[in-house]
Amino acid sequence: MGASSVTRTVSVTRMNPGDHACLGFDDDESRWELRAAYADIGLSRGEQVIFFTDRATTPALAAEQLSGCGFRLGPALMDGRLVVVDEVPGYDPATGFDPVERAQMWVELTDKARHGGFSGLRIVGDMGWAAEPGVDHDLLVEYEASLSPLFAEIGFTAVCEYDLRKFDEGVLGRIHRAHPKRVLRRLGALEVTRTGTELRIAGDVDIATHAEFDSALAHALAAPGLPRVLDLSELCFMDIRGASTLLRLASRLPRDHRLAVRCSPAQGKVLRLCGAAETSQLVLGEG
Repeated sequence: MGASSVTRTVSVTRMNPGDHACLGFDDDESRWELRAAYADIGLSRGEQVIFFTDRATTPALAAEQLSGCGFRLGPALMDGRLVVVDEVPGYDPATGFDPVERAQMWVELTDKARHGGFSGLRIVGDMGWAAEPGVDHDLLVEYEASLSPLFAEIGFTAVCEYDLRKFDEGVLGRIHRAHPKRVLRRLGALEVTRTGTELRIAGDVDIATHAEFDSALAHALAAPGLPRVLDLSELCFMDIRGASTLLRLASRLPRDHRLAVRCSPAQGKVLRLCGAAETSQLVLGEG
C-alpha cells in the first residue's frame, strides 16, 4: 500500500481511537510533555497506554519525567494502566526488522487490553531503532503506510516518534507522508496550512499564538487564489480575540466570495458571538 496522500496536522490531545500519527522531534522536554498529555487523555477514556522506549528509559525515570510535566501518572504505572517497555517488537539487531511480526504484536496487544477490561489501547513508539545500520528504510515506509487501515479496524491508537537528529530529511519526508496524521511538536502550538483551496488550522489560538495566527491567516487570505474552505476541525481552542481576527480578515474578502467554515458547534458559537452573521463571506458548517 502506498503512502498517505494527505497528512493532517493535529495536536496530540486530538488523537482518537484508530489514529496513526508521526511525531518528528528534536526536543526531549517537549516530547515528554506530549507523552504525558497523550497518556493522560487515554487513561481518562479507560484505555491502556504503553510507552515503547529506549533501554535507558525505566518506569522510574518515566514517572519522574511525567511528574515533572505536571501529570501525576505514578499510580497508573503502578497498576498497569500505563506500561513502559524497553523492547522493540519485530526488531532484532542480529536478524533485522520483521514488519509482519511487529504488526501482529499490535493486534495481540489490543486484544489483550480489551480482555483485561480496557476500552482500547494507545501506544507511543520510540523509533530510534530504525536509525540503526541495516534497517531497510523502504521496508519501513511500506510498513508504516500499511498500518493505518489496520489501526482503524482494531481501534489502536499510535504515535510513532522519530528523532529529527537521527534521520535523513529525505527519509523523514517519506515517513511523514506514510502517516495520515502528524503531531504538532509541542503542546499549545499552532499551525496554519493550505492544500489547494482548503485552509486548515490546527492547535491553539490564544495569547501565546495570537501574533503567529494573525500573520499566517492574513497572508493566506490575501494570497492569489483565495481559499474556499476553512477547516477548524483540528483546532483545540480559539479565544475571542482569535475569532474576532478571523471575522475581521474574512470581512475584507470580496463581497461575492464565500468561505465555507468547517467547525464544531462550540467554535460556531464563538464565531456567532463575535458577529459571524454580519460577515457574509463566511458560511458556517457545524458538525
